[in-house]
Amino acid sequence: MKHKLSAHDLLLVGIIAAAFLSGLLVRSLWPNRMWVNVPLHSTVEALGGLAAVLMALVLFARKAERNDGKVQWLAMGFLGMGVLEIFHALSVPGDGFVLLRGAASLLGGCGFSLVWLAPAESHRRGSQVIPSIVVTGAIAFGLLALVFSDHSPQMTRHDEFGSAAIAMNSLAAILFILGAIGFWREFRRSVTGESYLLACLALMFGLAEMMLLSSAPWDSGWWFWHLLRLATYVVVLVFVSRGYVVMIADLKNALAQATLAQRRLTGQYAATRVLAEAATLKDAGQALLRALGESLDWELGMFWSRDEQMQVLRFVDLWHAPQVEATEFVNDSRGRTFQRGEGLIGRVWATGKPIWISDVATDPHFRRAKMAARVDLRGGFAFPVCKGEEMYGVVEFFSRESRKPDQDVLNMVADIGIKVGLFVDRKRTEEELRRTEARLVEEQRLAEVARVLGDIGHDLKNMLMPIVTGAGLLEEELSECFSKLPQPAVSAVKPSRDMTHDLIEMIRQGSRRIHDRVKEIADSVKGLTRAPQFAPCRIADIVSSVYAILHILADERGVALRTEGLGNLPVIRADESRLFNAIYNLVNNAIPEVPSGGSVTVQGRTDASGKKVVLSVIDTGKGMSPEVRDSLFTYQAISRKIGGTGLGTKIVKDVVDAHGGNIRVESTQGVGTAFHITLSVEGPPAHSPRTSPSPAETGRMTL
Repeated sequence: MKHKLSAHDLLLVGIIAAAFLSGLLVRSLWPNRMWVNVPLHSTVEALGGLAAVLMALVLFARKAERNDGKVQWLAMGFLGMGVLEIFHALSVPGDGFVLLRGAASLLGGCGFSLVWLAPAESHRRGSQVIPSIVVTGAIAFGLLALVFSDHSPQMTRHDEFGSAAIAMNSLAAILFILGAIGFWREFRRSVTGESYLLACLALMFGLAEMMLLSSAPWDSGWWFWHLLRLATYVVVLVFVSRGYVVMIADLKNALAQATLAQRRLTGQYAATRVLAEAATLKDAGQALLRALGESLDWELGMFWSRDEQMQVLRFVDLWHAPQVEATEFVNDSRGRTFQRGEGLIGRVWATGKPIWISDVATDPHFRRAKMAARVDLRGGFAFPVCKGEEMYGVVEFFSRESRKPDQDVLNMVADIGIKVGLFVDRKRTEEELRRTEARLVEEQRLAEVARVLGDIGHDLKNMLMPIVTGAGLLEEELSECFSKLPQPAVSAVKPSRDMTHDLIEMIRQGSRRIHDRVKEIADSVKGLTRAPQFAPCRIADIVSSVYAILHILADERGVALRTEGLGNLPVIRADESRLFNAIYNLVNNAIPEVPSGGSVTVQGRTDASGKKVVLSVIDTGKGMSPEVRDSLFTYQAISRKIGGTGLGTKIVKDVVDAHGGNIRVESTQGVGTAFHITLSVEGPPAHSPRTSPSPAETGRMTL
């Protein structure tokens, strides 16, 4: 079966044919032409020597990259040949001149022929010092040949090359041809362009040495093989230049990759540090955006949080480089929300993976493309903040340059997104633990309060009995005393008699209400809670009962107790006892704040629908500071009365809540305060959570 020649085979055959045909043509045109031009010859040889040295340096660099011992031997051959070529260019014509030429070719041929060594032989110990030995030996040989040129072996005879010169160059030719065959074999096995080029170089060097054998110094054939070697060195220079370009490109690529790797490492470190130092996600948000933006060289970053109720992504925070002016884009983003699968961040939410867009201004799936184009934003990517399947938000970055996707960056930010998700989850867990601890502390405190209240309630109940009994005995004693007075005296002391009667009645009513409240305390301590008892009642009667108890305190302070519009109010469904407590607390709190000559007014009206009543307790007192006003209706309420607990307004708020109403306050310092309570005429809705059955009603007990 015939082997078909490839293009590479044909090129080698062409080189051989062209070299021999060109040599024959030169010989036929200038058969006896002699041209002695030492400067030109020295220039050609010096350039060839420099080219060989450069080739050696490139090959040494390749050897370091590929750990190829054969390349090292070839590099040493080029290095020795180049050094001796330079000495040859510096020498004067003569035996030393030809000796240096032959030695250079012989050393170069050795370097090429060593391609036949086995890989184990090419990596033998001590090969690292051989380049130094070759350079040192070549320099020493060159210096000896220059200094002792008169003592050199006879290399020419009758203007022709002598047997020694012919022997050296014949051996060099054989070695070059062996090297060409060896590299050709390497090429056929590995199909690498470098092996093929080296095979061509070895072949051209070998042909030049073969042509030297049929020439004489300075004749046309002698100049032709010099030109052939020069052409070979031109090919060497092309290879060196290409190698230099490739080396520079590889270096730039390596530096770029190293820079990107350093940026990614810096970004990971900065993000980890931010998450380690931040107390909340709000604190970490902008710092994280800045760290990633600056380390990865992006110019605008935004954080979007998932609204769990609405199931949309909402804008939370941003960071941008100082040189970026993207106000329109940012303002447009602030007002947007994104559903799952909608836009860039919506797709990130849906897939749970980072997404990169080379140019957001032209991407049809990017909802803010027009606005991005207006502020010249191009490249963009986004990544999820999540823990497993739980999505907390999305982070996106933009640049004014179009950027190709970088999988390493996407992998890095995906990892950071998981870390941020773990951070969010950890903070939520910590917050839940804090709330649980606070709840346990509060429950322990309330348990202790309940115990103390139980003891106090029991003691109060016992202490009320003497007061109630004493009030009854006092009334009997006073009645008996008044009955024994003569008629003129009875008329004179009648005002005192009426006052004592009112005071005793106030003691009885107050004691009864205290008794009822103490019973509620006792029931609460036992785990029984009395539900509101809603029944028809008149607000005017409740206010009258409050005034009956507090009018003596008001009279002592010179404060007038007034009512307005209460008689026109409809009968409402309410818990009379609790509503009494609410109004009592408001009026009782107002009296000490009103200066002598002032007033406390309970005012009533119905709203436009007639379904609600608005009850206002208005005083002309000192008014409240914002600090006091903001703490109303809470356990942290601030009392300005001596010995006050601050719980009065909280009790009022609880009563209003139990009735399904609302309360608000208006206060101006130096003018007075007004509390406005709005209640439904029909009472709270039947299924209102505020009026749900109590444990007492259902027969259950709660702790």
